[in-house]
Amino acid sequence: VMSELEDYGEAFEDDRPRVFKLITGEEIVTTVIRTDDSYFIIEVPLEIRYNSIKQSLFLTKWMFGADYSKVMTLSGTSIVSVSAAEDFVSENYAEYRRQLVEGIIDKKEDTTEEYEQIHVETDEDTPTLH
Repeated sequence: VMSELEDYGEAFEDDRPRVFKLITGEEIVTTVIRTDDSYFIIEVPLEIRYNSIKQSLFLTKWMFGADYSKVMTLSGTSIVSVSAAEDFVSENYAEYRRQLVEGIIDKKEDTTEEYEQIHVETDEDTPTLH
């Protein structure tokens, strides 16, 4: 359907995160591993949200049920626009990603953890973009 995605290939050769505006209105920041005819293969997609009370941006998991240690697919047909991430978004993404990856490593080592103990992030304990 969107074979023009192949033309994006070279644009994602570096590791810098990209911001995707989706047709749902969501904005996600993620690392693009590669593209094929109709999908972006992505790692650690985080949604950029706006806290109207604090008047600040913050990052949160885009898919709470997903295994963030694995790559995911993003359909080209669900994307309105793609851009490079602003420096402050990139920096906060890198820090959140580091914390997330370290958490995933901890969970793999401790296989006794029960599902009830999964922590769902709220605005209060999510890193805020400054």
